[in-house]
Amino acid sequence: MRYRLLLLMIPVFFVATGCAVPLAGNTVESGYVSRVEDPQAKALYHYGRFRLLFDEGKDEEAEAALREAINFDPENEELRFALAEFFIDTEQIKQAVRTVEDILIRNPNSTKAHLRLGNAYFGSRQPERAIPHFRKLLELDPNQEQVRLQLAIALARSGDAGQAIEELKELLRRSPDSQAGRLALARLYRETKLDTLAIEEYRSLLQRHPDLTQVSLELGLLYEERRQWNEALGVFRAALARNPLEFSLRHHLARVYVGMKRYADALVELQAIVELKPEDFDARRKIGLIYLEQEKWDKAIAVFREILKLQPDLEPVRYYLGTALERKEEWAAALDAFKRIAADSSLYDDAVAHMSYIYVQTGRNAEAIALLEGRLRQPEPRPQIFYYLAVLYLGAGDQAKALDVLDQGLARYADDSDLLYEKGLILERLGEREKAREVMRQVVAADPEHAEALNFLAYGLAEDNRDLDEAAAMAEKAVAIKPAGHILDTLGWVYYRLGRFEEALKAIGEANRLLPDDDVIHEHLGDVLNALGKADLSHAAYQKALELNPDNQAVRDKLQRLGRPK
Repeated sequence: MRYRLLLLMIPVFFVATGCAVPLAGNTVESGYVSRVEDPQAKALYHYGRFRLLFDEGKDEEAEAALREAINFDPENEELRFALAEFFIDTEQIKQAVRTVEDILIRNPNSTKAHLRLGNAYFGSRQPERAIPHFRKLLELDPNQEQVRLQLAIALARSGDAGQAIEELKELLRRSPDSQAGRLALARLYRETKLDTLAIEEYRSLLQRHPDLTQVSLELGLLYEERRQWNEALGVFRAALARNPLEFSLRHHLARVYVGMKRYADALVELQAIVELKPEDFDARRKIGLIYLEQEKWDKAIAVFREILKLQPDLEPVRYYLGTALERKEEWAAALDAFKRIAADSSLYDDAVAHMSYIYVQTGRNAEAIALLEGRLRQPEPRPQIFYYLAVLYLGAGDQAKALDVLDQGLARYADDSDLLYEKGLILERLGEREKAREVMRQVVAADPEHAEALNFLAYGLAEDNRDLDEAAAMAEKAVAIKPAGHILDTLGWVYYRLGRFEEALKAIGEANRLLPDDDVIHEHLGDVLNALGKADLSHAAYQKALELNPDNQAVRDKLQRLGRPK
């Protein structure tokens, strides 16, 4: 049957045959009464024709017959629903919606029509149009749990999370044991970053229904995201005790252990999966990645090779194998692994970058450059190809070519922060300081968290002794993102320019601890100590700077002005 049969509430009519119909109490001969001209009987006749014609694939004739049935019995709502279903089955969705809307015009309180339209809009990702129909259904019957749940989801999808939460609270007030309602509320709290409330709802649900594995997974994952490792472990272990063959729980446990850097425990869980389910290549892959993290290259190589024996087409595994071999400096084997990654793979450009690196490490710079230049002649090279080629040109002393290839990359990837940053450095080397700073500002615009670009700009302003408040803000942000020695030195140097000598001493002293062999940091330390009136310590710092860089005439001059220590 092509048509989804409906249990329509259409009266069944019988045509009398003239027989006597006994009535209670006495027997009266009834005269013959014909029903042939009755409109409802005609509606039933045309509905029957519609069913037969539709089953025969005669859609146009079937629609005409059904419309005839409606003409004879216009108040029969089920006939109009049959027409809407016909339109749905023949993929005439707009006509189906119009038909149900017509029903609502005739009967604004038709629960069936509101439900059909609400579900239709909800399913077609038009939540704002579904909401009024769900609200009307709840007005007619406030205890419809599924409708209230759909209303809450529709509100959330429309951006009204607050009202969605209120609807779910009302649902739970009416049905405290509603699993779907409590889970939806927990998820909504999570989506709106109300993690504490989400955790409460998940835990409440687990107290009532501890066997709900999906709830355990979601709660454990929330703890993972918050880096509450012990809480995540507790949730996953409890769930695993109830479902020892639920491998997804073991995967999550392993991930938590990795987050805690408890690699041995992670390996136990993953190896248990492999023993019980040898075809779980994801577990095997994770074992190899843990060995990579631990720098156990031989073990990682063995795992990845075993996976590739069983499943040779897993290109990510081949990429990891190449990486492990590269770290072990088995250059030929690593090169072979990367070469086996297909040109249409999403990992191809990464593999090309590794191959160029291997060529450089083995003294084959010309081959590295040729490889990257060849990739640029192929379709859609990724940004790192331009970047690595520019670095190789720089290494060969050809700044013009390096700048040209970076401009080619930026023509395709205008906001790529790595390409912009490298271009800024080259412009600085070429003495074009203002152009370099302009480019570095583009880097920060593209990536406000780019610590190196922020550091570059802050140090330049400090050297020029201008816009020092802006320089301090950038340097402080850079240190918060990446507290490296050279960035701490920049922050200290900005503080020095601002006359904030104690703060400068603290920052540059930490930079000196991290980079004890940096002559510039020692020079800056000498300047700060001198400003604080600590001449002997200043002299020692300058002397160390001069030992590290004997050609620094500026430091010699400072030592001469300072005189001999007492």
